[in-house]
Parts: sequence; C-alpha cells; structure tokens
Amino acid sequence: MGMRVAVLLLVVSVSLTEAAGCIPTTSPQCYRNSTKDDEDFICEWDKRNPGENQTHTLYIWDSEKKSFIMRVNTGNQSERYIPLEELITKRKMDIWVQTQVGNITCNSSKISVILECLVKYSKPQITSMNRSAEVLSLKLDKPKDNKGVKYEIRWRERGSAWQNATFETEDSTIQVSYKLHLQKPTIYQIQLRRQAKLQPDLCKDSPHALWSDWSPVVDVPLEIRLPLVRWEEKKWTNGTRLIHLTWDEPPVEESVGGVEYKLNVIVWPCEKPKIKEKSTLNRTFKISITYSEAKISIIATNKVGNSSQQEIIIPAVKHLSNCDKPSKKTKVHQTCLEWYKLENGENRTTTAVNSLFAKKSFKDIEKGVEKFVRHYYFIHTMRKKHLQTVDMCPFYSEQGAPIKGPGNVNVHSSYVTHESAVVSWLSIPVAEQRGFLLHYLIWISGQGITTLHHVQANETSFPINNLHPGVSYTVSIAGETIAGKGPNSTVNFETPSKEMGLSWQDQTILSVCVVALLCTIICSVAVRRFRSKLMPEIPSPVINTTEFIRTLDQDLSQKTEEVHEFVLLLRQDLSKPSENMTPEQSTLLNSFGLVVFEEEDEEDEEGEVADLSSMKSCCYPNPSYRGQTLRLPDPFRTTDSTLKDNDTESTYKNGLFFETRILESDKTSL
Repeated sequence: MGMRVAVLLLVVSVSLTEAAGCIPTTSPQCYRNSTKDDEDFICEWDKRNPGENQTHTLYIWDSEKKSFIMRVNTGNQSERYIPLEELITKRKMDIWVQTQVGNITCNSSKISVILECLVKYSKPQITSMNRSAEVLSLKLDKPKDNKGVKYEIRWRERGSAWQNATFETEDSTIQVSYKLHLQKPTIYQIQLRRQAKLQPDLCKDSPHALWSDWSPVVDVPLEIRLPLVRWEEKKWTNGTRLIHLTWDEPPVEESVGGVEYKLNVIVWPCEKPKIKEKSTLNRTFKISITYSEAKISIIATNKVGNSSQQEIIIPAVKHLSNCDKPSKKTKVHQTCLEWYKLENGENRTTTAVNSLFAKKSFKDIEKGVEKFVRHYYFIHTMRKKHLQTVDMCPFYSEQGAPIKGPGNVNVHSSYVTHESAVVSWLSIPVAEQRGFLLHYLIWISGQGITTLHHVQANETSFPINNLHPGVSYTVSIAGETIAGKGPNSTVNFETPSKEMGLSWQDQTILSVCVVALLCTIICSVAVRRFRSKLMPEIPSPVINTTEFIRTLDQDLSQKTEEVHEFVLLLRQDLSKPSENMTPEQSTLLNSFGLVVFEEEDEEDEEGEVADLSSMKSCCYPNPSYRGQTLRLPDPFRTTDSTLKDNDTESTYKNGLFFETRILESDKTSL
C-alpha cells in the first residue's frame, strides 16, 4: 500500500513539475573513448526544456558507500568532461541529472553502471573499398587502443530495407578488413558501427555496453571501366603541337560518388624522360608536346577502385621526303638528338636511341645505323620549361633501288572505253623502297608502240588516253629511287571496238530515255482514267440514215433494175388471207411479219411481163412485228455482174428494200 502511494506521489510531482514548465533531461550517458587506463570520461545528455534559462547538475552516487562521488553544476551545457582521478570506475554508481528552471527542479531517470565498462568508440571510418563483381572488400581504421572490436555492418539497395551482419577482430589486429557479398550489380549503401570488447569478469552483466555512432551512409558504385579515349591535334606552333584528349562520361552506376582521372604524360623523350602527373575531375585534357612520339596513360578512379590503365601513343610527325642533314649547331641548354628506325617501314621501334646533341653529331649516327633502312631523327630543346622540336627529318645512311614493284596493278573494266582507260596500283611499302621514292615509271605498249610516263610518288592511279579501239595493251609500272628503278608490275587489257555496242555513257542515256517514256505513258493512262471518273462521257452525234443513201459522189443517172422473183403487196385488211397466195408463201411472209397481196399478171405471147405501172404495191410491217427495226445496209449500188447460183441480191424499189435469193436462170431485166 505504501509503494502505491509513493508511485502516486511521484507521478503527481512529475505532473506538477511539467505543468510548472520543468521537463527532465534524458538519462546521462557516461563513457570513455577507449579502454586505455588513462582515458578520461565524458557524460552527456539531451536537454528538453525549450528555453535557455535553465541549469543542470550532474550527480554521481556511490550506492555501496552511500555517498556522492560527484555533484557538479554544468550550467546550460549538456555535457561534462570528468577526469579519471575524480571517479571510482570499478564499483557500481548511480548517475542522474537535475534540471532547474526558475525555482522549479526536476530529475532525470537514474542509471546504475560500472564506469570501467562504459567504452564508446568513435564511429568507424572506411579507408578504402574495392568492388569486384559481387564481392565488396572494405578496409577500416583501427581503434586507438588497438584492442579487439565487435563490428556491425548494414547494407541495402537504394530505397530498400537494411540487412545486418556482425564480425569481430582480435587484439593487435594489423588491418581491419571485411568482405561483403552483394547480390546484384547495382548501387548499394552501407553503414558500420563498433563496440568495445569488455572485461568478461567485470562487465558480462553490464546492461550499458555502448555502440559507437553509425558511420555516414556511403554509396557503393560498380567497379569503374575507362571509356574510350579520343585525341586530336589542335594546333602547331614553334615546334610544339597541342593535343586535346576527350572521353565519355561513365554510367551512373559507376560514377556515383565522383570519378577522378589520373594521367601520366611523357613529354621529354631524351636521356631523362620527364613524366608529368596530372589529375582532373573533368573529361577533357589538353597538353603541348613535341613533334616526337608521346605516351599518355590514363586511369579512372571511383570509390571502389581504379580502372585498368589505358595507354595512348601519339605518333611522331612524319615527313616522307628527304631533307637536309643537320650539322652540329650552336649549343643550346638541354638540347638532345633523338633517332629511331622504322621496324616494318611504317611504325617505329619500341625504344628510341637518344643522346645529348653536344656529345654526338649526326655523322656519328649515320655510321651506326643500317643501310637501306629508313630512320627518323628529331632535335629537341627545352627553354624555360617550354618543350619544342627545332628540326626533324627521315634519313637513310645509304639508299638502294626498290626490291618490289607496286602491288595490285589493275585496269578496271568500267573505266575502259575504245579510246581511254585508267590504271591503279598500291604504293610500294616503305620497308621495300630501300630509299626515297622519286616517282613511278609507267610504260604503255600497244600496236608495237611503247610510251613512258613519270608519275609522282604519292599518286596511285593514272589515266591513259589516245588509245585505239579493239587493241590489246600492256601496262608496266616500277618505282625509282636515286639508286635506280625496281621491278615492274604488269597488267594487260583490251579496248572495246566501236561496233561492239554502246558505251556505258550511251547506255546510261538510253536507259534514262526509256524510263522517261514509260513514265509518260503511265501518266497519260492515269490522266485518262482520272478524267473519265470526274467528267461525264460526251455522247456520239446522231447520224441521219439518208447520209448513207445519198452521198456526195452518188451517181444519179437512171439505172436499170433487175427484177427476179418479187411480190407486190396491196393494202388490205390484215386479218384476211390472200386469195391467190399459196400456203407456202403465206407462211413464209407471215414469219417475217409481212402481208402480201398480188394481182394477176397479164403475159403476152413472148412471155414478157406486162406494164408494171398499173401495179399497186404496198409493204408495211405486220402489227405483230413487235418493234423490230429494218437496218439499212451500206449505200445501195446496182451491179451488172453475173450472180452465182444460190446467191442473194439486194434490190431497191420505190423506197423499199428487198433481199432475194435467185438462180442464174431467173434473171429478168426491167
């Protein structure tokens, strides 16, 4: 019952003090930074009263002796350094902080600790990281007491949950290292903290073993790879050339945390090469070098290591033509002569021979180099740390004739006409020239005639003109130096005859014309179809049938008509049959939709037909004809030609058209 009352009073007092404006601090934390025996202690706590008008008093109570070890006023400060001599470290102590705000005081919670067991190391520092594939190798700083330490490491991908692991080191460890296995090729974040290993007999039950603060969050990029480095010469002045290097930005996964580029440049190729070391955070670099060969190595560095080294060789400036040999010039401070031979005629050897110009002359150099092999020399100077090349030239100690002709001599058929052609070739390699090439000699032979042409040494083609159609030609090419000409390279070709067909130029023109004609036809058809869809068809004019009867050249003279079998039709009632018509005739006419009436003919003794003027005939369509139309033939004409048996003849009478089948014996003249 008494305990309950005490707790209630404590709660009430705390409530009253809080209501009055006094808020107690956090429990104090006292510790030292190492396990060394002479290490002092520090006690710290968090203030909670917002105002500055407050004071703090630190109390250390010896619970065994029932007395205060320390009672010190810290003012407005929230920490206090305490000398070791003022403390008892191997007995349990009660520690708390009293805060006074105005006339009101309040106490923090008490902690019961053994000060000897309170060690809080500084937060660990990562001295180096190296990432290779999925393994991250870490190196950490050691605590200053050089004791064994317990570490906790945590890592995560960006935005994901932390993963934790612990590891320990032993006393007198030379280097603190740890390998962390990462699962994915991506950016990770890591943090570490550490804790002292306490005396097991004294501190095994201590509830206040202290961890250090966490180290700052460190981003772990992927291992760096050096991008492709490009270089170009920007400017030549006073025996120097400006070299401009550029390279691409690495991916974000490799460049997080920053990338630094380290360059080593060899700019003095003589006895004591001078190497310049440069570092840059940019992706460009400029440097002036001599006309000689230069070497530049570059390495990219990020948080997890270095890239492989990339070496860039900037070749020496080349002059393929000969020049004057140098003489021993006036001595200049730090002047040197460099020379080397071309290993395969195109590239220099890996090492160059060099000497101070004052010690060796050019004649001394000539005696020591191979004959018929091209060499280069450079004379360099350095004035006020400014490097420059004052002279350079290729040279031979002795020249010879080429040992090989031009390669791949060819006359392409597409460039051959009946009167011209073009021959091409590859230059003779420098190693096989054995001297400075003066020119190429070209012989052209055909029809028993040979002509010689000189072509500059830097040319690789030659046009041949004034040829004859249908003739075989031979072309021979050789290189020539001051020592003589070399072997020939030969090719044969034949010009086409004029009758063989069109030249490729004419064929091209003809093809263009054919294509243009086809395009014209296609466009015409398309226009017609387009017009037929958009515009109505124009009707044909109506032609009067009388134009077929009476033409301009119609003969209007009286014609005799031949009448063979004919029928006179008289108008009568269509419903009445003919009296004198035979059944066969009636049936035949009815089938054509006509009704025929015939009068009796009077014949004379000679059997001639009586006067036809008294005859009355009429022909008209049968009403049952149902709209059939009698089509007119071509303009009528009479003929006196004899008709064959079973022929049909068209006759015209009084505006009527008759088509009859007659026999040869049935001809009667009207």
